Amino acid sequence: MNPYAIYTASDKKYGDFLIEHWLASLRATTDLRQIDVRVLDFGLSLAQRSYLEHEGVGVRRCRRDGHVTVVRFRELAEDLSALPYETVMACDGGDIIFQDDISPLFRQNPHVFRAVTEDLKSGFEFFLSEDFFSRSSLKEMKSLISAKPQINAGLILGPKSEFLELCRAIDTLIKDKSRFGPDQLVVNYILHKKGFIDLGSAYNFVIATAKENFEIIGGVFFSKTTGKPIPVVHNAGNWKFLRPVENFGFGPSCNHLKPDVMTTLRFLHHSTAFLQSSQEQVKKLARKALARTRELQKNVRLRSPKKTKR
Repeated sequence: MNPYAIYTASDKKYGDFLIEHWLASLRATTDLRQIDVRVLDFGLSLAQRSYLEHEGVGVRRCRRDGHVTVVRFRELAEDLSALPYETVMACDGGDIIFQDDISPLFRQNPHVFRAVTEDLKSGFEFFLSEDFFSRSSLKEMKSLISAKPQINAGLILGPKSEFLELCRAIDTLIKDKSRFGPDQLVVNYILHKKGFIDLGSAYNFVIATAKENFEIIGGVFFSKTTGKPIPVVHNAGNWKFLRPVENFGFGPSCNHLKPDVMTTLRFLHHSTAFLQSSQEQVKKLARKALARTRELQKNVRLRSPKKTKR
């Protein structure tokens, strides 16, 4: 068994993306000779599961008694507690691709958490409520993370013992595990409390909130600062209509930026109303903002003078 492990989670809906893009990009870019890949199975099809097992991926059947983004940490802890890994990465499996070797991350600062803070906040403060946490937990969490940079939970590394503690805190502190999002707050609480090293946005490049300019050439995301492929690209978004890249994936025919969505996201992430709204309010606000953006862009095109032929 290898000393390192990458964990992700998936169901049938995202299983094809996991195989054709997440796993394919990981294998094409990363030295996996010391890294095991393990998938937490929340309802993969028989074909998807069989393919993963045939390819040497460890697959664990899991209880789906809550939202996958939350209960995956409980299942990860149960699996990890019986295995002798030294360092663990937990990574989203349905909206991330890899474009460069991430294996060096496992050997850098192995005794502390490593993660990425987002350039813009994305409204997760909504989950700091008694719907999800006890009153006593809320008081301490608010005092610790309210003014801190927001860590994205889509990619986290840490030593086994620390990771087990994080997973158990998520399982213990969150009262309502049925909805997307509250795990993000516990990740921020634990990592800000214990300390962590920020890997830099390139290792979890959240397209919707990253300030660094990029371009897509032949399906590859390039940093305009370095001119190099961005190692880990994250097309994050709870709702498909708000994900900024169409046909996201690994390959030359993939990845088409949606300018109207990017414009809308920039507006929303700078909006106090967005940051203080409930999920349903955010969804309504986002749809209105996107419709308004499209209307303005349409009007600009209509007013643009037509080119005359010479």
